[in-house]
Amino acid sequence: MAFSTPVLFLVFNRPEHTEKVFRQIRGIRPTQLFVSADGPRASVPGEAEKCAAVRAVIDEVDWDCTVHTNFLLENLGCRKAVTTGISWFFQHVEAGIILEDDCLPNDSFFPYCASLLEKYRDDDAVWHISGSNPCTLPNRRESSSYVFSRFPFIWGWATWRRAWLRYDPFFSGLDESWLDNTSGFSTVSASPTARMYLYDKFASTRNGEIDTWDYAWFYTILNSRGTCLNPTTNMVLNIGFDHEATHTRRRVFGQVLQVRTDSMKSTLTDPAVRQPNPALERAFFQRSQKSDLGLALRYLAPHLFFKHIPPPKPWINLFGMKTFFTS
Repeated sequence: MAFSTPVLFLVFNRPEHTEKVFRQIRGIRPTQLFVSADGPRASVPGEAEKCAAVRAVIDEVDWDCTVHTNFLLENLGCRKAVTTGISWFFQHVEAGIILEDDCLPNDSFFPYCASLLEKYRDDDAVWHISGSNPCTLPNRRESSSYVFSRFPFIWGWATWRRAWLRYDPFFSGLDESWLDNTSGFSTVSASPTARMYLYDKFASTRNGEIDTWDYAWFYTILNSRGTCLNPTTNMVLNIGFDHEATHTRRRVFGQVLQVRTDSMKSTLTDPAVRQPNPALERAFFQRSQKSDLGLALRYLAPHLFFKHIPPPKPWINLFGMKTFFTS
């Protein structure tokens, strides 16, 4: 049977990864497939050939499908290429599924996204549907198929035009008041050190020091008091942990970068409550951002090894992460 929910496939220069993810897309036979490809970097030998091979994968569409392509002639980089591709996608559709070339979903991912896109289509409080979950262990206590959260995991996801139109790549209103628990973001009541870490990420992305698009999406959702739907089962495997990766390199001290995939039941069970669970949100933060030890090394190590560098003011809360997301 044909799959009517539009799919956006974001690709670049990895033919083998692209082929693997394309096979999964072919398995559900979407009636509309959108493909957005960043252009090759002139400074990288052989990249033009790799980009051409990636784009040729789309010629393998052998089912009844309308294929739309947005093949960029020049390289825009991760941040601009992805945001350009998603914005182009939502110029044509009201809602859809988004996959990057290193995000390999299982078969249950697609009907899961399609079902929730329809269910929450007119619910402006819901912004994002995640297909991945980096820490499924705490979710075993959950009887539902998904939970409400403020963490938008982007290894396979879905959203609506109504939400993406509010995407704020400029991080409007972000200033150091975010570090103050009594001002700035009233939507977040985080430990000071966790807020410091996120502020660093948001500000660094805004200033062009980090070439990525997803921190702006995270910021937009937080700033708008939006919620995300995160599955209690992980349905997407990131296959991009290799020498060609830009951001997904294996790290230490707390980040669980890979979780096995399991199938989601075809009949979804809704959560009993819509409020985010503080314990789950703490786990989401530690697994997708930094663990307690990772934060300690980030903020205390410079002071310990270089005494002229003062410790951060909230250093005493480095291990008091239980209140990370409580509001």
